Amino acid sequence: MNNSPEIDQILKVMKEKNRFLITSHKDPDGDSIGSQLGLYLALVENGKEAVIVNQGGLPGKYNFLDKAGLVRFAPNPLPFVPDAVIILECPQRDRIGFVESLIPKSAVIVNIDHHTGNDNYGTVNFVDSTSCAVGELLYFILVKGGYNITPAIAEKLYTALMSDTGNFRFASTTARGMKVAADLIEAGANPKWIFDNVYAMASPATIKLLGHTLDTLTVVANGNISFMAVTQENISRAGARIEDSEGFVDYSIAVIGVKMGILFKEVNSDEIKISIRSQNGIDAAGFARFFDGGGHVNAAGFTLKDKLSRAIELVLARAEEYLRAA
Repeated sequence: MNNSPEIDQILKVMKEKNRFLITSHKDPDGDSIGSQLGLYLALVENGKEAVIVNQGGLPGKYNFLDKAGLVRFAPNPLPFVPDAVIILECPQRDRIGFVESLIPKSAVIVNIDHHTGNDNYGTVNFVDSTSCAVGELLYFILVKGGYNITPAIAEKLYTALMSDTGNFRFASTTARGMKVAADLIEAGANPKWIFDNVYAMASPATIKLLGHTLDTLTVVANGNISFMAVTQENISRAGARIEDSEGFVDYSIAVIGVKMGILFKEVNSDEIKISIRSQNGIDAAGFARFFDGGGHVNAAGFTLKDKLSRAIELVLARAEEYLRAA
């Protein structure tokens, strides 16, 4: 990994450029939030200017990572004109949403990702689908560049690894990723405190929304597919936000015998976000590509512009076909 020419190219950009816009895919998750904050701290602590902007919102479970409110979610003017844009964990550039409008044509684009099917849209592209998380890739970049992995940076990157591997239990977990996690613990990350924040503590609204969502659990296709829905009605009933449903999809694959779990999120009356989890040899990313989505073998997603009922009907029909052909 340390011999990668792409890492050298990224470090050259980080050294020569002075103003950085950091972003990721819409509706950021733990890997994208932790990675963005870890990179931000490394840049700022080395005299650079940086700003983080995402479309979407911060899931409540990651509030502990950003107590200073560094991650922006509004399309407001930037405090400077960036000469470099670093896009993390985003296989297609258009998935950064409104942040695209903040990128000047003159900026160098650095694309760092671990998804299969990345479009290599950057001026510099570092894509490694064997990595557990983008946080793992950033660790190698920072170490090779001689950056000090402070306890705060270690906390962010460890959270990225832990969250994207489901606390190191998903099939994407590797020996290399576990070694990186160990190094981050030695650098100051507190694994119990991070675990408790991400998995063992939640707001009353989030727990209520989870209950309403679990109540929609339905198993079809002779027990091979389960699905749930996060509806706007239930979000309102729980007093929650749609971002609070991050991670709910994992419950869909916990049903005995299920090969594919699907979570439908009603963003609004005409937009549905679909998250997929799979096991037993089923390629979730391959399925998501039918709908111009992507991801990993066991975790993927896409968005449909449609009504919830129609999206459920369409996706389930295709999912049954997909499993029969597998």
